[in-house]
Amino acid sequence: MTRIKSMLRLCDWGTKRLYRRFSVVYGVFVLLLFCSSVVLYRTLLWSNRNGIYHRRMRKTENTKEHYNFEQDLSGALFGAKGVLERFTSPVTTSVIHEFSRDVLTSVRKMFPDDYKDNVYRATAPAITWYNNEILLVQRIWLSQFEYAQFYKTKKLTNTWQENYLYTQFFDEDYKPLGRGSILGIPSTINLDFSYRSDGPMDPRLVLVNKTLYISFHMWAYDKVDGGHHGRMHIWNWEDSVVKKLRVPGMSMAHVEINWSPLDVNGTLYFIYTLDPLIILQCATLTGFCKIESGPTDYKFQYARDHLRGGTSFIQYQWPYYISVAHSVLVTEAPQNNYGIYTSHLVMIAVNPFRIVYVSSSLKFHPDFLASYPVARPYSQIKPFVFPVGLVLRNPDVIDIGAHLNDNSGFVLRMRGLKQVASKVMALDKHLKTTTGPPHLAVNRYIRQHVMKSFREFTFQGENIYRKSSQ
Repeated sequence: MTRIKSMLRLCDWGTKRLYRRFSVVYGVFVLLLFCSSVVLYRTLLWSNRNGIYHRRMRKTENTKEHYNFEQDLSGALFGAKGVLERFTSPVTTSVIHEFSRDVLTSVRKMFPDDYKDNVYRATAPAITWYNNEILLVQRIWLSQFEYAQFYKTKKLTNTWQENYLYTQFFDEDYKPLGRGSILGIPSTINLDFSYRSDGPMDPRLVLVNKTLYISFHMWAYDKVDGGHHGRMHIWNWEDSVVKKLRVPGMSMAHVEINWSPLDVNGTLYFIYTLDPLIILQCATLTGFCKIESGPTDYKFQYARDHLRGGTSFIQYQWPYYISVAHSVLVTEAPQNNYGIYTSHLVMIAVNPFRIVYVSSSLKFHPDFLASYPVARPYSQIKPFVFPVGLVLRNPDVIDIGAHLNDNSGFVLRMRGLKQVASKVMALDKHLKTTTGPPHLAVNRYIRQHVMKSFREFTFQGENIYRKSSQ
C-alpha cells in the first residue's frame, strides 16, 4: 500500500511538472502567434494606406530579363508655373515575356480561314493583377483589310470582323494558366468604310470596387452625334455587360481613343487628356460621365496635343498614381505626316487632380526595337513601344504591357521606380504644390525632348508653340 501511494505521489509530481513545462511552451507559442499577427496587421495597414497591396509585392527573380538597357531618365516636376524642378534618375528597362507568338498560334486555330486571307497581329496587351493572377486582355487585329486599302492587294475572299479581344490568365512569372479564348463582345460591321475598322480595340483594365472593367474603343453609328464614330465603352467582366461612355454637354471628337482609367476610392474616373488635364467621372451602371475637372470645350489637335493616354493609372502611394503614357509628334520634313511615338512615366495626384511629374522618353534596347518591323510604314517611320497595361511588382519595379511597332505584344520591365517616385513625392510635398501646370507646359516639355532625340526631322505645330510662348 505504501508503495502504491509513493507511485501515485510520483505520478502527481510528474504531471504537475509536465503541465508547467507545457504551459510555458504553450505561452511562448501564443505570444509568438500574437506578435506575428500584429506585425502582419501593421504591414497590411501600411500597404493599404500606400496603395501597394501585399499580394502584389511579388519577387522578380524567377523571370528572366532580356535586352537590358540602362539610362539616366530625366524628368520634370510640375506646378502652377510649369516646370518647378528637373532631375535625372537611373533606371533599367528590359523585356521579360512575349505574348503574341503563343497567342497567335492559338488564335489561328479559331478561324476557319480556308483561303488563308487573314494577316493576324496581337497588339495592345493590357495586363493587371486579378484574383492573385495576371490577366491578359489583348487586341487581335486582322490587318489584311487595312493592307488591302494601302497596298492594293488581292480582293479578299471572306469578310471578317477586323478586331477581337483575346483573354488568358498567367501566373506571376507569366506562365500560362490554361488556354486563352476570344472574348465575345458583339460588334457592328462597318460595311460603308473603304477598309474595315470594327470590333473592340486597344483595351485597358481597371478594378472598381473589386469589379473588373475593360475599357476599349469601337466604331459604330452613334445615335447622339449621328454617323460612324469611334466611341469608348466599358465591359463588366463579371456580368458581361457593355456600356457606351457618354459625356452630356461635351463635344466629342470623331474618334475617341486612349482614355486612361483609374479607380479612386471606389469611383471610376478617366483621364481624357493630360494637357490640359481633363478628368471624367463615370457611372459604371449607366456609362454616363461628367467632367470632374478641366475645361468643358477643349478641342483636340493632332499636331499640338502630344502626350496621350497609355496604361491605366494605378495607385502608388496615396494620393499619387502612376502610369506610362505615350506621346506623338507629327513630322513635317523631310517626310511629311508621320507619327513619332515615345513612352513616358507619369505621376498625378488626386483630390484634387493635378499633373505632378512627367519623364522624358523611356529608352529600350535598339536590338529589341529592331526585332519586328513597323506594321504601318505608311504612317509610322521609327520603331516604337505603345503601352496599355501596368503591373506594380514592388515599389521599385513595374511591368508594362506594350506592343512593339504595332506588331507584337510584350511585357517590358522598368527597374528604378522607387528612386524616381520617392524624389518626386518628397519634392512635391516640400514645395507644397496644390495646382497643376498651365496649358501646354507638359506638351512643350515633351516636344523639346523628342525634338532633341530626332533632330533629323522638323515637326508640325511649331507655330502653335511659338505663339503660346510670346
